[in-house]
Amino acid sequence: MPMPLIEDLEAAKQLIEMQIKDIENIRSKAPYGLEYTFWEDFTAKIIDRIFGKDSLQRHGFEQAGRGGCFSVFESYSEHQRREDFLEILNCKKEYLENIIKELDELKKAKESKKLEADSEINYEEILKSHAVSPLDRTIAEILAKISDPELLKEARSHLLELRDEILKPTPSWSKLKGPLAWLINYGKEEFFSILAFVVLYIRKITD
Repeated sequence: MPMPLIEDLEAAKQLIEMQIKDIENIRSKAPYGLEYTFWEDFTAKIIDRIFGKDSLQRHGFEQAGRGGCFSVFESYSEHQRREDFLEILNCKKEYLENIIKELDELKKAKESKKLEADSEINYEEILKSHAVSPLDRTIAEILAKISDPELLKEARSHLLELRDEILKPTPSWSKLKGPLAWLINYGKEEFFSILAFVVLYIRKITD
């Protein structure tokens, strides 16, 4: 059974960054030795978990640096083998750095799409619903009072970021501080209405 894809793009980015850092340790190892083979195989599996099996990214990673390096032949000197080995590592590092850029772009597109979807929410309908959670109702009450489109967009972004973080299994205080600071500046009544939910989940909040 295939492993599920990694949906958290930030987590995927961190895994790729970890593999880039490992390259420095491999440089001093034997060219194409066990350390390198393990690293290459493991990195390829990570790419599979992000983009799916047989993806263009997986193929590109495997081919990175191989175009001009032929030091696998026994006729090559040890010095040439190492030079080509280091060149392949450099090419693979550059390719992984490009994958990180691609993940950043995907993350921006995902966030933009989410904001567009959120902008279509009818907050009056939320307030009429009996099934909505108390937190969502409170956020809807705040947003329903805002008539200025730019302020509404800003408020929605901060409040939904706050909501998503609060509802995580282990909310991060460092990520909650920004939206809460914005809410303090926006209004005392609104801040204390949301603060009640922060207090409710305070035992889960980390860092």
